[in-house]
Amino acid sequence: MTEMKVLKRDILKSLPGSQPAGDHPIKALQIGDGNFIRSFIDWMVSDMNQKTDFNGSIATVQALPGDQTTQKINKQEGLFTLLLKGIRNGQSIEERHIIDSITKGFNPYTEWESLLKLVEEEQVSFLFSNTTEAGIVYHPEEFNPDQSPVSYPGKVTALLYHRYQTFKGDRDKGWTIIPCELIDNNGEALRHICVRKAADWGLPTEFIDWIDTACTFCNTLVDRIVPGFPANEAEKIYEELQYRDELLAVAEPYHLFVIESPAELETKLPLKQAGLNVHFDSIKPYRELKVKLLNGAHTMLAPIGILSGLDTVREGMQNQELFQFIDHALHEEVAITMDPQAKNASVNYMEQLYERFTNPYLHHKLIDISLNGYSKFKSRVWPSLYAYLQEYESLPKRLIFSFASLLYFYKGVNEEVGYSITDDEQTIAMFKRFYHFKDHSKEQLVVFIKRMIEEDFLEKEEELNELYEAIATDFMLIDQLGMQSALEKKRVGISNENNSMY
Repeated sequence: MTEMKVLKRDILKSLPGSQPAGDHPIKALQIGDGNFIRSFIDWMVSDMNQKTDFNGSIATVQALPGDQTTQKINKQEGLFTLLLKGIRNGQSIEERHIIDSITKGFNPYTEWESLLKLVEEEQVSFLFSNTTEAGIVYHPEEFNPDQSPVSYPGKVTALLYHRYQTFKGDRDKGWTIIPCELIDNNGEALRHICVRKAADWGLPTEFIDWIDTACTFCNTLVDRIVPGFPANEAEKIYEELQYRDELLAVAEPYHLFVIESPAELETKLPLKQAGLNVHFDSIKPYRELKVKLLNGAHTMLAPIGILSGLDTVREGMQNQELFQFIDHALHEEVAITMDPQAKNASVNYMEQLYERFTNPYLHHKLIDISLNGYSKFKSRVWPSLYAYLQEYESLPKRLIFSFASLLYFYKGVNEEVGYSITDDEQTIAMFKRFYHFKDHSKEQLVVFIKRMIEEDFLEKEEELNELYEAIATDFMLIDQLGMQSALEKKRVGISNENNSMY
């Protein structure tokens, strides 16, 4: 049997219905090369090249030293297959796209000099990113112009400084920076950290002014469900495709991209012209729905589902106990804290959301969603929890149980469990210190939770002792009964309290 070929540009012409990949100049850098950003930004750029005169490609930049995707990108000459599968207007959708918008992948830790050379090219004018919520965070680090910084904001600052030097501060040579991380005001947050980095490193004040005046940092919102690599189905898919593709990605057809930007960006980046669901608009009403409902549900679902022995989002939605928990949390503790415009749209949004969550074509693994779960909870669930506390002066019991579930999930940093924990080093270290002791008294739990929330979640000093006690109580309930029994007991307790069916 002949060995199946790996997807490369020279075999495209032999594939039914495929067109040779275009040869487009690199116009954008992309920091991060995971499944989501490739299935979202790289798909969009590929579509723009086919339907508009954008004529631009992407060079990806490896985010962390241990990442492995860059090697695969270069092995496949930037190509990968995206399968869009789902239900649209009651009809099954299955589409195959070969994405050809990536020209090269750079490992900045070994190819920093080559990456700087690319930064010197005038037509490179955009920077996209998706480094998860843990990426847009300030970390102190030294500046060496001959080496790549490790942090994402450090890389951006160093690359911008090289461009500033190359073009002698020309204000027409600044970049449009479009981060896709799901934090509030992601562009503005990134800009703030880059300015702080430049000051830390003693770079010229003229450069800091250039960052502020020549570069545009856009706040964005992204929405598309993209599971991890379909390992269990990969060989079968390869047979259907007639080639191997280590970068194979599967996503739902639905997509939404909202960009807050100057008006001229809509012309420079003709996403709408290509027919894509992109809005150059205020993010707030879109963000309230997407982050608090879709991402919030995912973030709550992951630890509870994994600790209940479930594997995918769809399984969680098919589990009546867990579905009702999530549904009531969204309706009764999240949506009611939203601004009026988002609140009015929330019922229809949730109906659409559950259809997306139960997509029979996607196997969205809960363990993939759990990546950087602590920082995700902070940006996706905590704002609703805190808003409920302030507005109703009572405890949002389901959101609190979700917080306790997340903390219990992190026992995996120090014990043999049936799942793996992936998060940034500081978060892992914090939980390792806490879980150094096998057993905790309630008093120890409360002290830990109080310190953690005061340091990482609160913007001002507040007395939230009832909250700390409630989280600790739910933590101990999970520890004593196991997740499924604890969830059931919580349901019964809230039902009795509300004197209503749950």
